[in-house]
Amino acid sequence: MKPVINLAIIPARGGSKSIKKKNLIKLGKNTLIEITVNEIIQSKLFDRIVLTSDSEEILDHAKSLDIDCIKRPKKISLDDSSSEDAVAHVLKKYSTEFNVKNFGLFQPTSPFRQSHHIIGAYDSFTAMQNKTLISVEKIEKKYLKLFYTFNNKIKPILKDMPFMPRQQLPDAFLPNGAIYLSQSKHFIKNHSFFSDTLGLFEMSSTASLDIDSKEDLIRARAMLENKEN
Repeated sequence: MKPVINLAIIPARGGSKSIKKKNLIKLGKNTLIEITVNEIIQSKLFDRIVLTSDSEEILDHAKSLDIDCIKRPKKISLDDSSSEDAVAHVLKKYSTEFNVKNFGLFQPTSPFRQSHHIIGAYDSFTAMQNKTLISVEKIEKKYLKLFYTFNNKIKPILKDMPFMPRQQLPDAFLPNGAIYLSQSKHFIKNHSFFSDTLGLFEMSSTASLDIDSKEDLIRARAMLENKEN
């Protein structure tokens, strides 16, 4: 019988356009990958940690951290490749040796996601018996009034909401990319983190910071310096 495990997956593609070698950038004394690995370890929730990347330099760095590594094929390492494709590739590899019950996806670009966030999200995920859960940041309700253009047509994000009094608008949340949790059997069947029992784990704007640009990196370093002082 295959061992039943919970698996932590770290996606770290090499071809970053906004910041060169973004996943290997240091914030303080550690790289973004090291920060992520350390917080996952401190959560004590996952039996194995695996990094998936198309970059030999990133894979070598991950090996130095004593975690599992999987070389990601180029065809799912392109600018328009999805995290779901990378996850499916990892789960297929692990299925030969393990029965992966649940897994978490943790992007290195969320350096202020801490172990207590991971624990809180996982506790909610299991207590509510969610098939999937994602971390979010609460945003202003006014954004539900947005319009967008598609094929030269103007459409509302949601019907009637552009003209609804602000006080009547429901709460709105934006995925922050820090934590994704899923039952493996759900993901393998649906290739998606969306489910009919999707859970949301709210994080503060500070903890939700995602380093996607040089401006984000400057802000993250300033936040770390203020925290240390």
